Amino acid sequence: MTFTAPHFLFLLAALPFIALWQRKIRRSAAIPYPSFASFEGAPKTWRQHLLFLPSLLLHFSLAALILCLARPQVDSTGTREDREGIAIQLLVDVSSSMDMDIKMEDGPMTRMEVAKKVLEQFVSGDGEELTGRPDDMIGVISFARYSDRICPMTLGHDALTYMIREITINTRPNEDGTAYGDAAALAAAELKASEDRPGTPESKVILLLTDGENNCGETMPLQAAAMAKEWGIRIYTISLQEQQAPNLVETAEGNFLRPEPSTASDQVLEKMATSTGGIFRTAHDLDSLQSVYAEINSLEKTKIREVGFQERTDAFTPFALTSLALLALRSLLTATLLRISP
Repeated sequence: MTFTAPHFLFLLAALPFIALWQRKIRRSAAIPYPSFASFEGAPKTWRQHLLFLPSLLLHFSLAALILCLARPQVDSTGTREDREGIAIQLLVDVSSSMDMDIKMEDGPMTRMEVAKKVLEQFVSGDGEELTGRPDDMIGVISFARYSDRICPMTLGHDALTYMIREITINTRPNEDGTAYGDAAALAAAELKASEDRPGTPESKVILLLTDGENNCGETMPLQAAAMAKEWGIRIYTISLQEQQAPNLVETAEGNFLRPEPSTASDQVLEKMATSTGGIFRTAHDLDSLQSVYAEINSLEKTKIREVGFQERTDAFTPFALTSLALLALRSLLTATLLRISP
């Protein structure tokens, strides 16, 4: 315990002088008695033995008040975690091709169903590899021929996951297509504009999920990537495509697996990612898509800084209550059992 106004403690030295002054005043105001000879040898009563209590209680009460004036404080130290999240824009393809089925052990699921399930797990966690992103500001943009802002960047992830579940495939033929160049440009512009808002994280990324090539829109994918790079935004691109049968080549030395050459669309997606410091991955089903998002989750980690602190809390309340209790007890005793005159 420390005192922020310790100079008041010097008042404690005045208490003995106050006691002497009170004793003098009490004696001068006492009723004169001609002789005490008849009282010699008489035993003292219990009241006489306790007559010192009112004066003692008063001085203890004053001492407690002086301690209150000295402002006693209790020091407490500890540490806290400052967590700095990431601003993330999730881009998801809603073109008609996302309605194609993916064969699963539990039955077929459309690409859209797989994408929504993994996106929800990425935001909230699945209890395994995907731990969730509780400290991140996350927004969702869907795209086909045109881009739609499904949810602005928010920390309210309960509402965000609900909106992810409600994403539907585009059913209007005149709006079908794949314009992820426009979607990436929109996401980058929104991340750039968010810098002026207080509390927006410094680290900004775009996660782009598509199953086709950019075949419409006003902004070319590499143009959008150049914008993102200039503004310090990383782009992670994911191509959700049908799994190809193994390409085996027979030779005199045995059978070898020949890797499939990258498509033109995948090459564009890879350039978008690598030019901004991100990565490009392909996925074929729920498990592989979960693995891709788990990898991105491990790369984009929340910054955690441990900060030590010291706090001081006023601790005068016990002394104040003690002083009031002593004064109340003194008043009770002097008005009843230990009442004297004067």
